[in-house]
Amino acid sequence: MSLKFSDVQTARFGLLNKFVWKKLPKPLRFVLKVLAAAFFVWLLLFLALKILPFKALTEFKNHQYSTRFYDRNNNLVEIMALDDGLRREWTPLEKIPPEVQAVFIEAEDSAFYKHHGVYLPAILRAAVQNAKNRRTVSGASTITMQLARMVVPRGSKRTTFGGKIKEAFLAFRIEAKLSKKQILELYLNNLPFGFRTEGITSAARNFYGLSLYELNNEQIKALSLIPRRPALYINQVPSATSFDYPEEVPHFMNWVKTQYKGVIPPDVRLSVDAEFTEDVRQHIEQTLNMYSDARVADGAALVLDNQTGEILVWCGSTNFYREDTGQIDGVLVKNQTGSSMKPFLYAMALDNGFPPTTVLPDVPTDYGSSEVYVPQNFNNRFNGPQRLRVCLASSLNIPAVTLLYRLGIDRYIELLQKAGFDSLYEQRNNLGLSLALGAGEVPLYELVRGFTVFARGGTVRNLCFTAAASENSQDTEEQAVRVYSKDTAAIICDMLSDRNARSLGFGFAKVFDTPYPAIFKTGTSNQFQNIVALGSTKRYTAGVWMGNVTGETVIGETGSSIPAGVVRYILDSLEKQSCASKAQLEFDKPEKYVKQKVCALSGMAPTEYCTALAEEFVLAGTKPEPCNYHVLRNGRIEINYPNEYQRWFGGKNMNGSLSYGGAFEFVYPQDNAVFLYDQSLREMQNLKIDVAGGNGNTAALYIDGVLYGVSERPFSWYIPVEQGRHGL
Repeated sequence: MSLKFSDVQTARFGLLNKFVWKKLPKPLRFVLKVLAAAFFVWLLLFLALKILPFKALTEFKNHQYSTRFYDRNNNLVEIMALDDGLRREWTPLEKIPPEVQAVFIEAEDSAFYKHHGVYLPAILRAAVQNAKNRRTVSGASTITMQLARMVVPRGSKRTTFGGKIKEAFLAFRIEAKLSKKQILELYLNNLPFGFRTEGITSAARNFYGLSLYELNNEQIKALSLIPRRPALYINQVPSATSFDYPEEVPHFMNWVKTQYKGVIPPDVRLSVDAEFTEDVRQHIEQTLNMYSDARVADGAALVLDNQTGEILVWCGSTNFYREDTGQIDGVLVKNQTGSSMKPFLYAMALDNGFPPTTVLPDVPTDYGSSEVYVPQNFNNRFNGPQRLRVCLASSLNIPAVTLLYRLGIDRYIELLQKAGFDSLYEQRNNLGLSLALGAGEVPLYELVRGFTVFARGGTVRNLCFTAAASENSQDTEEQAVRVYSKDTAAIICDMLSDRNARSLGFGFAKVFDTPYPAIFKTGTSNQFQNIVALGSTKRYTAGVWMGNVTGETVIGETGSSIPAGVVRYILDSLEKQSCASKAQLEFDKPEKYVKQKVCALSGMAPTEYCTALAEEFVLAGTKPEPCNYHVLRNGRIEINYPNEYQRWFGGKNMNGSLSYGGAFEFVYPQDNAVFLYDQSLREMQNLKIDVAGGNGNTAALYIDGVLYGVSERPFSWYIPVEQGRHGL
């Protein structure tokens, strides 16, 4: 029902109000006018306080809180202290138990929901009580006034009348800006308890070692008393405090904090598995104890999820609290990687025209430029022609250097930078052919992240340290960098998992024989100072480094099988938990290649004379040239080696011959080689010259245009070393 007044009715109503107002006593009318004016002024003031900016309050609301870090299984791993050492945790009001809210409201401001920042009855009560006792026995500060002191701290600890007026005004401002729930939330999360603790959540944890939900009523009441006079409890607190702040993954946490550029959220769920990290740490420690006589003191491990980039394990040392070296993070320290870098070089070769059937010479070789570099194999043996698969799987040194020599150092470093090896790019001006054997210094996290490129089908992605980021892995997957083709990555995985190809260098080591598809690569640096092992399944990649962060050399020839055993333990543990099917565990197969039978020696299409066959990837629709190594001569099968094998073949009692023809080629030394001349050993210094090729059975050597001598095959001369620059 609606009512509509006519103009006459409105006029009558106005006259009636005017008549009633005049009938009121003058004192009452005066009081009403004053109250109306006061209300109007209050309303204007309230609106002004609500609208005008309150910078101090805004900054206070946005100040930093201690971050609670949880692992992937929601186990608390660390509560980060603030820069000033305080611990102040944030808990939304709806997650603070109602009984906690009720006790603090009753203890500090029972009329909290009845006032607008200042409670006059409490002020009058406190004034009377303090006057009677001639000292301060009662306070009148509301929760909002206490919050005002936190927002705008007093200039001095002494309470003054002017200070109280200021607090009251600030309380009005806060009430105008915030709701009661917001005020209570800020108050409970910032209330000072002393002992480097602020906020009810941190207080419960610090004094009782409990969460808010675990507090009983007596404990809540006890906590409500501490903020009034924290100093009174200084003798009781040490015995009351039972909570040791967790530091479950300290090296990892130190690194994580460097990844944040701004304010860290109050709660962060990390990708790491703290329990498994501790398990890995203990396993490394036990392994090192077994080899303590070899003076291997330190170890580190990093484990990644290949698909998401999540860091599952980050173990920087076996004891973070060891005084001498415990806090040095082995995941971040740069060390020489040894042969563990070879797969990256072989993958580059496959992407740059070297087919999987390529045969590389494992023979005595020197590479002359501004200096002479003569690599050696791990076992100091030379194995002649070897297929690329065997060279990689058995980690032969000389073929790797040959590849780098042909591909180019600068191009290789640029590719490695694309794969995330920023450390090597920084060292690019100081790296030579020994880079093929891991001479550059690389931190373990770059090495492990780079090794994921093969299981990931040729791409790498940034490391992910939060579980939230990994949930959006599809978005970040689009930002992954392609380093190699998919087929190349698949072929490298096939080669590294080939136990037969591995046997030349490692035998049939059981550590590499897994019940699931896996690839491994190990490496040792000079004098066994650093030993590294890498391993990948389709889903996970693990890397373990062992050595001495002090730089001490290892006693004896400690092999990389030691860290390889830890990598195997890690992968076994992860795959046992996996529910993946056998098909899901298989590495990808190359799409454009098929496996064909080839000659095991030459890598070429087998003929009737080839005595051993092997399977190798060949580009679909193509076939290698027929083998020209195996020939029938005088009724028997012989091996006809190319002339580049002269130095190796000459020292062997073998069934075969060298293939001659073509231009002469200096096998040793190489062009622009430099040698040290010692005046005191002038008559004893000789240089061996080896030449291959040619069409005849004799060759003449000229030095600086002068005939030195004639030799029959194999072409070799020993010449005295003379100071100066010479031409051959």
